[in-house]
Amino acid sequence: MRSPTFTKPSMKPSSNPSSFSVRSSSVAVSSHSATVELKQRILTSLSRLGDRDTYQIAVDDLEKTVLSVSDSPDILLPVLLHCLFDSFSDPKAPVKRESIRLLSFLCLTYTDLSSSQLAKIISHIVKRLKDADNGVRDACRDAIGSLSAQFLKEKDDGIGSSSSSLVGLFAKPLFEAMAEQNKSLQSGAAICMGKMVDSVTDQPPVAAFQKLCPRISKLLNSPNYITKASLLPVVGSLSQVGAIAPQSVASLLHSIHECLGCTNWVTRKAASDVLISLAIHSSSLVADKTDSTLTALEACRFDKRNHLPISKVRKEIDTRKRNADYSNAMFKKALGVN
Repeated sequence: MRSPTFTKPSMKPSSNPSSFSVRSSSVAVSSHSATVELKQRILTSLSRLGDRDTYQIAVDDLEKTVLSVSDSPDILLPVLLHCLFDSFSDPKAPVKRESIRLLSFLCLTYTDLSSSQLAKIISHIVKRLKDADNGVRDACRDAIGSLSAQFLKEKDDGIGSSSSSLVGLFAKPLFEAMAEQNKSLQSGAAICMGKMVDSVTDQPPVAAFQKLCPRISKLLNSPNYITKASLLPVVGSLSQVGAIAPQSVASLLHSIHECLGCTNWVTRKAASDVLISLAIHSSSLVADKTDSTLTALEACRFDKRNHLPISKVRKEIDTRKRNADYSNAMFKKALGVN
């Protein structure tokens, strides 16, 4: 009797393309469902920011979401950024303020992941300067300060630092905002630029900051730029980090002298303050230009507002000039020059 034969089952994967397509579709549907669920969870947390009772819970949930980005950055990061950007249209100020803070928190937590999105993030923050709420504008200023402190530090890597090119990512949208005929936007952008310079206390990119001077001088000379009192302190900040471009000194001083004669007292006060800063931190650049400055100050001697520190400016300039003259005399004596 002939024994029955058994066929050994094949171990090869099925070559049926339809089964592979079904599995791929199943994975895609699962991934899409997870993305939709994540987006809904983020949007729910953002909406809870507008309620005082659920505000802190929402903040905690959103921060946990930010901290989980590294688990699946390709999925989580785009969804989170999309939700935070969209929340800027929310009418509730707490939602907008926290969204701005979370953008900064995200960038500081994942500098490598967020660097490719930095230009877009900064642009969105600058756009929020149009907001009528002072708290939102303050959040923008703080975010710009935090981001610049993190990304604009010079790196001693022997091949040059990329931070110089990154300054443009901050400066470009800020200068564009200053060019718009909106007083709040102009003022907010100038304050943000000052915060940008002030925040880079460790190895600031001086060469890149010097490139800001011509644009600032042009704005100060422009009749369309309304909030000069907000922009003048930026010159003082640049002076403190040694970033006043020598070729821009004459133009900047001319602009400052013009501001000393402005009818707006806040602008005159800001101009006198920046002259003090220049006398202290950039005396070598302005030492041979003191006569024109003293002449401009002389015209302000009888300013109706007694709080204008004209005498202090004069004292600083005179002191620096005497020191410069003494140093030059000693230098010539050492060289045997009459």
